[in-house]
Amino acid sequence: MSYVRKALGLLLAAGVLLSATGCVWLFVNRDKYEAEALAVFQTGEAFYKKADYEKAISSFTAVIKGYPRSELVDDAYYLASLAFAKKKDWEHTVGAAQQLEAEFPASPLIPKVQIVLAQGYEHLELYVPALVAYFETYLYSESPGERKKAELQAKNLLGREQDFNVLTDLYANYKDTDVAEWFLFRLGMRAYDVENFAAAERYFAELRARFPRSPYIDRIGGREISAAALKGELVCGVLLPLSGDFSAYAQSVREGIELAHSLKGGSTIHLEIYDTRSDPTQAARGAEALIRKQAKIIIGPLTSAEVNSVAKIAAKAGVVMISPTSTDPGLLSLYECLFQLNSYAESETREIARYAARRGTKKFGILHPNTKQAKTLADAFATTVRSEGGEVIYSLPLSDTVVEMRQTFLNVRHQGAQALFLPFDRQQLLSVVPQVVYYRMKVRILGLDDFADMEILRRGGAPFEGAWFAASGGHLANPIPFETFFAHYTRRYNKEPDWAVTLGYDAYNFLYEALSQGKDLSLCQALRGLENRRGVLGRLLFLTNPSEPSVRIYTIHANEVKEIK
Repeated sequence: MSYVRKALGLLLAAGVLLSATGCVWLFVNRDKYEAEALAVFQTGEAFYKKADYEKAISSFTAVIKGYPRSELVDDAYYLASLAFAKKKDWEHTVGAAQQLEAEFPASPLIPKVQIVLAQGYEHLELYVPALVAYFETYLYSESPGERKKAELQAKNLLGREQDFNVLTDLYANYKDTDVAEWFLFRLGMRAYDVENFAAAERYFAELRARFPRSPYIDRIGGREISAAALKGELVCGVLLPLSGDFSAYAQSVREGIELAHSLKGGSTIHLEIYDTRSDPTQAARGAEALIRKQAKIIIGPLTSAEVNSVAKIAAKAGVVMISPTSTDPGLLSLYECLFQLNSYAESETREIARYAARRGTKKFGILHPNTKQAKTLADAFATTVRSEGGEVIYSLPLSDTVVEMRQTFLNVRHQGAQALFLPFDRQQLLSVVPQVVYYRMKVRILGLDDFADMEILRRGGAPFEGAWFAASGGHLANPIPFETFFAHYTRRYNKEPDWAVTLGYDAYNFLYEALSQGKDLSLCQALRGLENRRGVLGRLLFLTNPSEPSVRIYTIHANEVKEIK
């Protein structure tokens, strides 16, 4: 980097020393001094705006050399660096920017000059200093455009950096900042490429723990599985009734499994799919065929009868089973490595309805997203309310357009409901909650576990004080973001996912997470270690769990979530 600093000599010699007489003159004539500096500076600005960068540089140089004590010197350095960049004179671009940093470390222009400095370094092929400058721009610039450009360029340079020592040194300096997410992904990928699986496992695990919603998690794919548990290929059997009475459900589950597989484990997990033809006997034959193909886990079957026919075969071979849709809890006693998924959203819906009705609420309203899943929850809520002697005054889909949403709130505001059930996910609630507040819905708000979010509480304010919502045991925060799953599915299949798709997606993700726990655990042990872990819709159940999820009731008090049951 020294040759870049020397290049500054071609530009400026800013260290002008004034004589004692000059200092006295400056003190006595400060206003005149600054006025003269300003006139020269404005001349430079005018040239810069006209794209006459050579004359602009001459003017800014005149400010720096002729008025070294002026308050405009840092501005002159900054605009000089921009003018040199326009000329593609990258050595002098870097020189002017460096001089600004050296002489005016407290200048408010320091964050702004970082993007210029980064571009100069990159064109001079000084990639590590360029990375640092892009990081500084991303972290401290107030310009969204500059931050976005810095993010793109920094990620590009990180992806090209091959020196593991350089990456680890830089990470040490930025591990407590937002750019740590980028480093962890790059370090994990680089470690994997050189077959340092222990390091890859460590970095990927830290990425997942610190940034659970990071888009990089989907890009890790089979590498995380390989780093943590495999050095070959895992065969995952899929037993589904793709023909026969349950074929529609089977196709949905298959779509969910294949979506998750394409996003995560495609490079090291091989899916072997077998059609049970909706027949328990055929399901047993399918299990035997998959085991002969070295399957270590079976996702499926779907019906309780088919699970019953397969469980003993799987137990004898030591093959783990995850049934996405079977509902008979008695099946869990057949085999300690048999797992079921259970849709907690419907359980939470029924529980919050019972809780409100049994505490004196008689009249209910329901506003729900215009989706099949949300309609199912709305119907379950209404059925439970009526079974408890309550009345549902209205149950309506809520449009996501402002005009239609406004009309709906105006129509229901005075219909006499005492409580309003809102089965929306977090992303939808961020839009709906302000509307509830704006239209002064004087009702008790009822919801599900997505209410446990500080941003939603902040937007809801006083109208959400005393709200009740239900949540299953385990983590309130959803580790698999619904919006990510929904976006991927609708883009791939051009339709909305149903509950069976979601449970298939969850089944594969539980498998994937278990494989990522570490190579010292068996797959069965790793899955059992995910007790109370939740997916988009399903919760993992096994022998030691109750047959139904444990649902708790929470309230919002003083902008905090409090458990009340």
